[in-house]
Amino acid sequence: MSFGLLSAFAQTTELCGHSAYLDYLEQQNPGLKQHLDDNYFEDIKDSKLKTKFNVKDTIHTIKVVFHVVYNSQLDNIPDEYIYTQMEALNACYRRQNADTSNTREVFKPVAGDAGIQFELATIDPDGNPTNGIVRKYTSKSSFLSTSLDLGEADAVKGATFGSVAWNTDEYLNIWVCDLSIQNRDELLGYAFPPTNAAFWNVNSYASADRQGVVLHFKVVGAQNPFKLSTGVKTLVHEVGHYLGLRHIWGDAPTWARCNTNYDDFIDDTPLSSNNSNASGCNYNKNTCEVTEPGDKPDMIENYMDYSPEVCQNMFTNGQIDIMRSNLIKFRSGIYSTKYPEPQWPAYQASGVYPNPAYGQINVSLIGFTETEQYSIKLVNTLGQVVFEQELQNAEAQTVNINFGLRGVYTYQLLASEAIVTEGKLVILQ
Repeated sequence: MSFGLLSAFAQTTELCGHSAYLDYLEQQNPGLKQHLDDNYFEDIKDSKLKTKFNVKDTIHTIKVVFHVVYNSQLDNIPDEYIYTQMEALNACYRRQNADTSNTREVFKPVAGDAGIQFELATIDPDGNPTNGIVRKYTSKSSFLSTSLDLGEADAVKGATFGSVAWNTDEYLNIWVCDLSIQNRDELLGYAFPPTNAAFWNVNSYASADRQGVVLHFKVVGAQNPFKLSTGVKTLVHEVGHYLGLRHIWGDAPTWARCNTNYDDFIDDTPLSSNNSNASGCNYNKNTCEVTEPGDKPDMIENYMDYSPEVCQNMFTNGQIDIMRSNLIKFRSGIYSTKYPEPQWPAYQASGVYPNPAYGQINVSLIGFTETEQYSIKLVNTLGQVVFEQELQNAEAQTVNINFGLRGVYTYQLLASEAIVTEGKLVILQ
């Protein structure tokens, strides 16, 4: 598994610092790479289970804070850059970017809306109003010197030279700083996936204060004058890593390219032997045409490739399933969920609608009387009452069920403790 790096010099340097960051953590905690692989395969299995009843019209909104760590006015980017960066991030994750029309026909059936969006925090960890942007002067002119040393770069997250993370269990922290090496735009960004699965070796954790995304200041904002090749989609790529995605070519070593043991292991991203780290959009690129059953070209449209931003315009449904699953499983405190307004049927009998349900249910009481006290109970498969609430004396009413239950339950509608009607209710997360 790799950590994400991105660079302006696509022909000669790594774009995404994901691999380098993994090497850095592996040096600190031997065995980390294997734990990451174990965790990744578990996440894939989990995502397929969790998304069997996946409701894509539930929108998860992630709270974001930008830490602008600057040494000069050049890297002290204005607020407007961050606002346009957020617009681009949201457009890409909701598949509302104008260039979705450039997705080739062969890939349109698997391209999807992630149902994930982002907003700048309005309340800081102390409960004070904020615009979601923190500015901190640093004495460091760059957070890299002579090599791609991400231990050195991580100083941007510390109090001495950088800006300390807001609670990473509640916010997506994004640090913006100078990641050049001797005035060369070597590194454009890096991030790492969730590492707090329960079965992990305790020595293999990336500490909470380092969780988030780091970006070179030249790739933030649609109006940024530097116009580096990956542009505003650098953050789209790095947030993909933050939510558990691999590069689409699986970061395979040279000897193992086009080997199905080295892949991103997502069914709807075709095998490829390497990244599309090139100056243009090579739609003829097909690096694994001999070995791949049902061969498709390399997916240079994918945000998890290294192709220039002009080529990138999609996540696949398989990638989306993993990101949404990881968000719920590992990053549950950083987002809120908006459920669509339910369309209730015309009621012909007492009962609960819709079924399956998520977020809330509508309860119908046909022929209710003012003298009875009505209530609803949910009973699990062990016969235990897991939820109970009094009801109004009304023909239709809404009941909130957004409290962590998921699965199949028996609902009971009662009048003065006598069951009026009961049935099965499926609750989706």
